[in-house]
Amino acid sequence: MSEDKPDKLQKVKGRLTLRTFARTTKSESLGVYLETENDCFLIRPASGNPFMNNPLAELAGKYIEATGRRSSYVFFATKWREIPEPK
Repeated sequence: MSEDKPDKLQKVKGRLTLRTFARTTKSESLGVYLETENDCFLIRPASGNPFMNNPLAELAGKYIEATGRRSSYVFFATKWREIPEPK
């Protein structure tokens, strides 16, 4: 696998927040976002139904480290763990 492939596994750290996704559309829903030091994007488990409840929503307000793949605006997490709030 090439180092510059977009599907390379990445690790990201940040705080989980809940926000409205796709406001004013038929797809409007509560999304789980990961706010990193430099970016903010949707995050959800890589496996499972994307229309079911996101188990990461239970960690809203907490800091996590996640491993997975990122598309244009969604991080597909293969694993995650809660971490202490950065100082």
